[in-house]
Amino acid sequence: MYKHILACVDGSYDSEVAAKYALGMAKQSGAKITIFTVMDERNTEGRSSLERLKRISTRRDIKPIFVLEKGDQLERTLQFAKERGIDAIVASSGGKVKKSGYFPNNFSQRLITSTDLSVFVIKSVMATTAMSHKKLLCPIQSATMSIGERVDALTLISRMYDCPVSLFRCHKIGRDQILSSAEKTELYEGMREYLSPLKDRLDKENIRAYLNTRICTSIRREILDYIERNNYDLLFLRVTPGRFPSFARKDFSVEVMRDSECNVILWKPMGV
Repeated sequence: MYKHILACVDGSYDSEVAAKYALGMAKQSGAKITIFTVMDERNTEGRSSLERLKRISTRRDIKPIFVLEKGDQLERTLQFAKERGIDAIVASSGGKVKKSGYFPNNFSQRLITSTDLSVFVIKSVMATTAMSHKKLLCPIQSATMSIGERVDALTLISRMYDCPVSLFRCHKIGRDQILSSAEKTELYEGMREYLSPLKDRLDKENIRAYLNTRICTSIRREILDYIERNNYDLLFLRVTPGRFPSFARKDFSVEVMRDSECNVILWKPMGV
């Protein structure tokens, strides 16, 4: 579990919503939390964010460290994280992700590709739900990668909101492909077997976890439709960063984040 969380704010409403997620993570896990802003020509309102979050922290009985620095935002953030033993950074996507894949707040995108630390990027569509999520959907592309940290992160978020976790996996077939009943049964059983070790780990943490599997022609479309049909209000996606900025135009999780109409936590595991 994380021991010291860094929440990055810049004076914007979206960054403050992301910081509220970080406050919840710190309170639930018992981690130390620092709320951090770097003032420059683009960020002239960071001090105001710190003042507002001081009042919010007091009401929630949380005692963050508040830090204001000047300089390059990414450079100072990475240096501070290294000096202070940070193991998880929380930042905002900056609003709706552009069709090109770029985050409006390129700091978050560069952060993902510049550090080995865990990073949580928050896309806030429904800010009012940030304190009361009811249903968490976690699409799984690779259940074995970073499984320990994934279990820790999902456990933390599920306990924050006292909400169940739906583990979701799709098998993609061709538009003209027709499967027999036996083939469908085999695929569904294979997907459930693939997800079972992750569910077993969550069960051991007393987290309500459910398996949902689908056969579809578009995984992205199926995830988005499933969110809408079943009224999910929080989506947890794992991102595998590549070279900036090309990964944002190609990464599946960023595409889903861009098109989702619910709040999203985009997670980059430690060491990736």
